[in-house]
Amino acid sequence: MMTRDGHIDSNTEDRPAEVRYDVLVVDDSLVCRKTIERYLRGDEFNVHTASSGTEALSVVESKHPDVILLDVQMPQVDGFEVCRALKADPATRDIPVIFVTGEEATKQKIRGFEAGGADYINKSSDESEVIARVRAHARIGHLQDELRRSRDELAAQLAKTQEHMQKERELAKQVEDQRLQLLQAEKMASIGQLAAGVAHEINNPIGFISSNLNSLQKYARDIERVLRAYDELRCECDHSNPGVATKADEVKRILEEVEIDYVLSDLADLINESIEGAHRVRQIVGDLRDFSHLDSPDLAEEDINQLIDKTINVAWNELKYKTEVVREYGKIPAISCYGGKLGQVFLNLLVNAAQAIEKRGTITVRTGQDHQHIWIEIADTGCGIPAQQLNRIFDPFFTTKEVGKGTGLGLHLAYTIVEAHGGRISAASTVGKGTTFRIQLPLEGAPQPKGRHHELAA
Repeated sequence: MMTRDGHIDSNTEDRPAEVRYDVLVVDDSLVCRKTIERYLRGDEFNVHTASSGTEALSVVESKHPDVILLDVQMPQVDGFEVCRALKADPATRDIPVIFVTGEEATKQKIRGFEAGGADYINKSSDESEVIARVRAHARIGHLQDELRRSRDELAAQLAKTQEHMQKERELAKQVEDQRLQLLQAEKMASIGQLAAGVAHEINNPIGFISSNLNSLQKYARDIERVLRAYDELRCECDHSNPGVATKADEVKRILEEVEIDYVLSDLADLINESIEGAHRVRQIVGDLRDFSHLDSPDLAEEDINQLIDKTINVAWNELKYKTEVVREYGKIPAISCYGGKLGQVFLNLLVNAAQAIEKRGTITVRTGQDHQHIWIEIADTGCGIPAQQLNRIFDPFFTTKEVGKGTGLGLHLAYTIVEAHGGRISAASTVGKGTTFRIQLPLEGAPQPKGRHHELAA
């Protein structure tokens, strides 16, 4: 491209055709303004002018130019003050300022650079130098703007990436929690179905056994009445007809032979024990049926002491052979909770306690309350847990049992259930002496579910 003075401007060929730079020329001299405006006239620059520092600040606010050519010596507000005002404003501090002066004094230039100026042009500079300096600073400013935009876009993308990563981590945790809940739901559904079936099968025969024993008890009383009547008849026959007396003696001999007094006494004891046993079986069946109802999504008031008793009855087959269960219950209020789920927690802790006892030991169940919680302790006299393993026992899939004897999910699920009730579970243990698990549950009960699908109703 040929300039006005006949020189070839090779840089113009490299400039993107669509880019036009806004240039503000500030000078109190009309001649200087017109001269520089003439230099920059063309398809590369849009030129704006101002005749004072105050006017310059106003134009900058409305036009926001790419480059400012600023005269140093101006009345009222000189170029240095204008430059300092521009650099103090975050909206304009990045606009390159080129000072235009007729002086060559080094001190003036230093003042200009200290005020924030980017360059100096002498008023005696020719057209090509002015264009080259303006173009260079305009391009630098343009590139800085692009760099700033790219940096902001990159920061925004990075923030989105971090947000997505956080969401992925949260989703992964939700998936894992849901997987564990589904695993437990499937497991407990099978147990519940089995328990309900067993309860149904036991309950039917126990019903008629209990009924038959009640009838037998009545019959035994009737037999006793008849036998006593026979005894009275025998006494009367001793003083009447000899033949009748002989028959009465035979009845007496038979009664003595079968030890009728012992039979009557033992028959009553057997019937009473059988009725008590049938009642015990019925109670166990009732507890088993209650324990199998683990799919209820509703909160309900539960007496924790009674819930523990029901759980002990269900687990009794695991406990009775090598443990003595000691109950030390305190007076505690009923609380709102998911009874089936808490029963599952107590069952896991009781069975674990029994399995920790090698030959014969004691499981002590204590309950009580403080100002904000009710608490439950299940302590055993088993083998204990090493200190290095104690802080991992609630981790999923961690187990101290032999391979094939535990999934490592029981205590993790107990932790999850207690935590969802707004409570906490902890453990203390001494190797060779035993372990104590302590559960704290808020007196106000479990928090209300926030949606239709609460984690404890899964």
